[in-house]
Amino acid sequence: MTTPDIAGLCERLRRKVVVCLTTDKPLKKLVNPDGPEAADTLERQAAEIERLRGALRDIKALPDLSKNPADDFDRGARAARLDAADIARAALTGEDQ
Repeated sequence: MTTPDIAGLCERLRRKVVVCLTTDKPLKKLVNPDGPEAADTLERQAAEIERLRGALRDIKALPDLSKNPADDFDRGARAARLDAADIARAALTGEDQ
């Protein structure tokens, strides 16, 4: 499901219908009472996925240590890998960096 698909689904989950009462006064009632909660959950998960994708792009951009084993001893390369792991972990929880 793409982001626009999720947005459309969330909109439908929050949809209200007009129910005509015997008094002819319209009443807005949720089509699905659990819909707003489900929509909130889907939006949080979509945001989490986007944060993870960003973190993974950052990790993929790091130098490949297998091509130059000497880099494994480079503190900068190790620190970059640890930072990348922290970024990915933060992306999962929604923490600020």
